[in-house]
Parts: sequence; C-alpha cells; structure tokens
Amino acid sequence: MSDWLRIAEHIAARWAILAIDTLLVAFLIYRLLLLAKGTRAYQVLIGLLVFVLALYLSDALGLETIHWLLDRMTTLGPVALVILFFPELRRVLETIGRVEFWRSSLGVGADAAPIQRAINEVVSAVQQMARDRIGALIVWERKDRIAEGNGVELQAEATSPLLRTIFYPGSPLHDGAVILRGAEIVEAAVYFPEISQNPDIPSTMHTRHRAGIGVTETSDCIAIIVSEETGQITVAVDGAWTQNVDADHLRRLLSDLLTGESRPRILERMGATLSSVRRNRTERRTKERTEERTA
Repeated sequence: MSDWLRIAEHIAARWAILAIDTLLVAFLIYRLLLLAKGTRAYQVLIGLLVFVLALYLSDALGLETIHWLLDRMTTLGPVALVILFFPELRRVLETIGRVEFWRSSLGVGADAAPIQRAINEVVSAVQQMARDRIGALIVWERKDRIAEGNGVELQAEATSPLLRTIFYPGSPLHDGAVILRGAEIVEAAVYFPEISQNPDIPSTMHTRHRAGIGVTETSDCIAIIVSEETGQITVAVDGAWTQNVDADHLRRLLSDLLTGESRPRILERMGATLSSVRRNRTERRTKERTEERTA
C-alpha cells in the first residue's frame, strides 16, 4: 500500500510541476502578446502563424514542392526573426526589467503620482507653447503602442522645459510628433504615414491636426495639438476632437483619460462637440446652396 502511495505522490508532484510550467509559459506568451499588440511586431506574428499553418497544410495535403520551399525557408527563420524583431526584442527586455511590468502582471496598481506629475509638466509646456504660438503635436500612448523606432529615441522624463525645447522653432526635432508612454518621452520627431481624411475636420485644421486626429482613429491614444497660427489647443481621442481647450480643462481631460475611470463621460462630451461641428458644417452648406440659388 505504501508503494502505491509513493507512486501517487510522485505522479501528483510531477503533474503539479507540469501545471506550473505550463501556466508560466502561457503567462509569458500572454504578456509578450500584450506588449506586441498595436505594433508592427503583432502583424509579423500573425504572418508567422499563417506561415506555420501553410507549412503544416502543405505536408498534410502532400504538396511536396510547396512544402519543400517552405521547409527550406525555416532554416533562416531564427536569424530573420532576430533581424525583424530587433527593436521589439530590445523594448521587450527593457519592459520586463521595469518594476511597472511586474506590478501590472501581479495585479498591483501602478503609482499614479508619476503620471500626474507628467500631466502637470505637459499642461505647463502646452500652455506656454500656445501662448508663444509654437506648433506642437504630443501623442500619449495608452493601450496601443505607437512608438516603433520611426523617430528619435529619447527615453527621458517628461518635463516642461524638455518639451518646449523639442518644439522650439529651429530645433532638429521640432517638426514631428512627440510620443509619451507613461511618464516618459520615448520618441520625438515622429512622422505618421497616414493622416485623417475625415471631411468634418474644419479647413482651419491643417496637416498637424489631421495627423493627430488620424493616429487616434487607429490607436488607443491621446493627441494634443497646439496650433502655431492661432495658439489654440486641440485634444483628440478615438477620432473625436475638442478645440480651444484651456489649461484647466486639459489637465482634467488627461487626468480622467490616463488615471481615472470617466472615459465614457469624456467621450460623450467630445462626441457632442463633434456632432456640433457636423451640424454647423451642414448648416453652412445649406446656407451656401440657398445663396447660390438666390443668385
């Protein structure tokens, strides 16, 4: 009887180790997928899954030539992956080494104090740039990764003097967007490949505004735009925007969107603003048509 007990205990211990091992691997894969989501690496991962599926199906269906070609391509796979994912791999290793990664993984809430300090610094910088008529585009990441190494990597604490220096006319980094992640400036002089084609965007909003609104249409982020012509501050979220935002309103918006739970209320207010813009545009078109008919 004792022998059977020892065997059962051994099997139970072995299964417990296997369960822990499987859970750890699943957890790491899940966290890596979260880090890659919203980036170019996520699309490459999907492509790799399609490649593996094609390799399996070509073997199962007896497509020898295609299977031979795909099988030869796997020889260079590890080297190709390192080359393709070099920026992402470096970012993943840096992220895993940070305390915030393990806090969020273990369900421990991150300290909101650094974010709030960064908000105050950004508001101060935006307020001064608006007063001095200095154009700026600041994109604050949330769930999706916007920075992919297309700009100049900084990895610096978000401070008002640094932001104003970046956007100061004549600075090598001023003509582009600054991307924030958490309380850090991760990249500057970033150019987005696509801009918004929304016909409801007023004609007074030019390329900088359309680029800021466009990135919020495809990613979960916040875009803060300062007009160098009027000095107005515009905030865009989820493709909707609010113009002529003052410093207090901007601070409340950023606090709600980055540290609070009142996103639906914010989006509802921004949606009302967008509806108002559309209504004014429709009324203007109707008036123009009426004047043309009268003439």
